[in-house]
Amino acid sequence: MSYDDFKAFVRNLSQREELAPHGLLAIPILRQECADRLARAEQDSFLVRLHGEGVIHLLSHVEFDDLPEVMQHDALRLPSGQNLYWIRWL
Repeated sequence: MSYDDFKAFVRNLSQREELAPHGLLAIPILRQECADRLARAEQDSFLVRLHGEGVIHLLSHVEFDDLPEVMQHDALRLPSGQNLYWIRWL
């Protein structure tokens, strides 16, 4: 999957109310939806790039430590140690 394909894929998922209530798409859902198309490292790189370009906003979860461990694992962890969980398409 190319960067442009990933960008369109994230936009489409973000517009589906059943996956992104209130316009927030959980990164674990994105990972489930594209696991067979793109490696996790590429997903992470593309998400950071989309955020840097101002296409999406990456957000943390208010109660991240209370999430199930599998969902914590599927969040985006930045080199700084910050855990990001939500994607908002801008």
